[in-house]
Amino acid sequence: MTGPLSVTVFAGSPGTEASLFFDRILKASNEGRVTAIVEKGGRKRTRPRQGVSVVSTKERLVRLGQGCACCTVRGDLRSKIQRISAEQTADHVVIQASPGSDLTTLAKTFTVADGEGASLADVARIEGLVVVVNARSLLATLKGIKARALIERIEFANVIAIVEAKVLTPKVYDRVLCALKALNHEARIVRGDDDGLALSSLSGDAPFSLDSVERRSRRPALVEDEGTSDAIVRFTYSERRPFHPTRLHALLADPWAGVLRVRGSFWVASRADFAVSIDVAGGHRRTSADGRWWATVPEDKRPTSPAFKDYLNGIWDPAFGDRHQELSIVGVDVDEVALRSRLDDCLLTDEELADSDAWAQMAHPFPWPKASA
Repeated sequence: MTGPLSVTVFAGSPGTEASLFFDRILKASNEGRVTAIVEKGGRKRTRPRQGVSVVSTKERLVRLGQGCACCTVRGDLRSKIQRISAEQTADHVVIQASPGSDLTTLAKTFTVADGEGASLADVARIEGLVVVVNARSLLATLKGIKARALIERIEFANVIAIVEAKVLTPKVYDRVLCALKALNHEARIVRGDDDGLALSSLSGDAPFSLDSVERRSRRPALVEDEGTSDAIVRFTYSERRPFHPTRLHALLADPWAGVLRVRGSFWVASRADFAVSIDVAGGHRRTSADGRWWATVPEDKRPTSPAFKDYLNGIWDPAFGDRHQELSIVGVDVDEVALRSRLDDCLLTDEELADSDAWAQMAHPFPWPKASA
């Protein structure tokens, strides 16, 4: 065997029976020697078959590295894959991640080096991290309390396999595709119920990269991709004046038709010193005060690096300092003009803006910041 051992990870999402898809792919496998790593006691269906061996495992977390570089990884997977590679008993390893698996911990298992500088990436590489989604329930799930778990898995994948798509009309299926592409424009999307779907077709256009996941997680992509449907809407809402706390709180409680993802920062007049982050995942929304604006920090206490000074010079406003609204918004069939108008209505009016002494006395319906902040 030459080069790193190829690995494919299968991860389900809310509303899917991912193990059925996993079993079907293994059953159809005729692409050399395959070893499947499955959770001990959690599976009954998979049995050894020609060209496929099954290895059971029980999650065992270990910490590698020291200090701030210390990371938790899957020690059980690390040792098993190292042994498979050393013994050259497989050409391809497939891992079925349990529904509760932390995919970040699993991915770091391949990249974090031990005390001797050895990394699992030296002998094995994740070609495809496949998230299985149920086409029939996807759109409904995105509106419910399980939206965050589903969206975060979709964003993590470099391959998305859609199951139960045959029951959908072309119009609904197109909307499912649009939602998936809006959430993760880099992932390769395959029809999981297509006849003849093989393990080799479940690799990404590029090997799985945790760096790419982290980059996508910072802000939704705002670039338009070639061939992207016109139904996918991506834009950034940027303003300087503060939001009125009560009006913004009411807007966040209302439906935002078609919006799938919102990330960014904002400020409200009632707590003008605090930089607040927003994280919307489908029907699940949360905001939190994560720190204070640099405008509240004395100049002699601020960082002095050239990069920081360039940042501050680029964003500074004579009236507000570095305070600003910047919301990155992604959705399907979103009325951008209408949503921008609704957000504009939440900003302070000219009259409210002029009476800055009254800002701190405005009703503050948000739970942050904490009293000690």
